[in-house]
Amino acid sequence: MTKHEKLMAKCLELARKGIGYVSPNPLVGCIITKNNNIIGKGYHRKFGGNHAEVEAILDAKSKGYNLKGATLYVNLEPCIHYGKTPPCVDRILQEKIKRVVIATPDPNPLVNGKGIKKLREKNVEVITNVLEEESKDLNKFFFKYITTGLPYVTLKVAQSLDGKIALLNFSSKYITSEESLKEVHRLRSAYDSVLVGKNTILYDNPSLTVRLTKGRNPNRIIIDRTNSLPLDRKVFTDKYNHKTYVITSTNIFNKKNKNLKPFINYIPIKESYFNLSTILKSLSRLGIASVLVEGGKSLFSQFIQSKYFDELVIFISPKIIGQGISSFDNFKIDNLKKAKNLHISELRNCGSDIFFQLKK
Repeated sequence: MTKHEKLMAKCLELARKGIGYVSPNPLVGCIITKNNNIIGKGYHRKFGGNHAEVEAILDAKSKGYNLKGATLYVNLEPCIHYGKTPPCVDRILQEKIKRVVIATPDPNPLVNGKGIKKLREKNVEVITNVLEEESKDLNKFFFKYITTGLPYVTLKVAQSLDGKIALLNFSSKYITSEESLKEVHRLRSAYDSVLVGKNTILYDNPSLTVRLTKGRNPNRIIIDRTNSLPLDRKVFTDKYNHKTYVITSTNIFNKKNKNLKPFINYIPIKESYFNLSTILKSLSRLGIASVLVEGGKSLFSQFIQSKYFDELVIFISPKIIGQGISSFDNFKIDNLKKAKNLHISELRNCGSDIFFQLKK
């Protein structure tokens, strides 16, 4: 790796510390060097807080450094607009930093090359496209959300070797290993929300929280057209019930039936628009930039059939169940040419299981 790439890799490491805390903002890390020494480090810690560039500048200044003539490394183009914080470009110019090394431009229409342009107009040397693909992958949630207005969608499936997610009696705890369960909790902490269908709540009664790793608990989104789930489910009774959202029919919601839960958030949708597109747009309007879909077969099948998912992660246990409920039972084709072809981007062991990450 070149010198610039090594320092940008450190920026990406710093940026990852913000996973689960900055959404719908991007993950950004920053390093400042002078005379071949690192004098400041920072990352975007939480939504609404200082951006990474300001954190790194404050870190360097707290150590007594003068930033005039320094080089600033950051994995996303510095902002040029006023949002919850002032423009980072202005702060960079104020400190008389002479060079800025950037991994990728910011696709936000409010930025999108304007920060780079202003820095160059003010005679700051700007180097771009350093570890560009790595940076885009790190911020895949943000890039999808800001360019399409839809959240990034990952399907998470835990299944047996013969493709079953549950027995015919709906029993599914636990097909995969303890290590896989920990990995699922780590995944949850990185996503803004977990989305499940009614039957998953009815038969599994999951908490859908992060318990086996450190991190933020996601919003829990449940599709229940008729709002008929019993009130004793964990997602309605635990201390995180304020993070539970029920997507239901507008007709049911307007009737104020006895199952309306006053402590739960509702997302009413008209029956004629009750589809994945409307659901995802509704979540996007809530500031949800990423969705982890955790079941069941009907929801998995709908997403596979549609264009609305971005990747699939599968935990495969070395168990053979035989008769049972298959992961994509409701996805039906009559010609092999219609099969969904995915590309494996990661393959590894996870305890006694195999972990696959696949993208379209």
